Amino acid sequence: MRVVKQSGEDRDVPRGVVGGAEISQATTGATNIYMGVFRVPAGARSRPHYHAECESAVYMLSGRLEVRWGDQLEQTVEIGPGDMVYVPPRETHILQNLSDGEPAEYVVARDSPTEDSVEVPWAGDSAL
Repeated sequence: MRVVKQSGEDRDVPRGVVGGAEISQATTGATNIYMGVFRVPAGARSRPHYHAECESAVYMLSGRLEVRWGDQLEQTVEIGPGDMVYVPPRETHILQNLSDGEPAEYVVARDSPTEDSVEVPWAGDSAL
């Protein structure tokens, strides 16, 4: 058994959000699961990305996010505290914080012990 405590130290995540504590292969030696706490700063948006080889489940802790997904990011939903979201493998998506003053925080669980985010260069600002 391993306990992972919030250190108060943020780390940049390649897809453009901020990461906190995580249970992963790197931190605990996990072999089949990943769980992490993430934050989208006020007014910020992630880069378009997908997770190649895993399913993800998201639980919103605070704030509100607009989530866009689909081949051309054409679908949209707004999520807030208490909402849960399922994201299938290879589903391109972005997260945008709807507040200019408050961060949005969420927990992600995946059926993979590593962070496998893949940025999608074609889906930049021209797709939004």
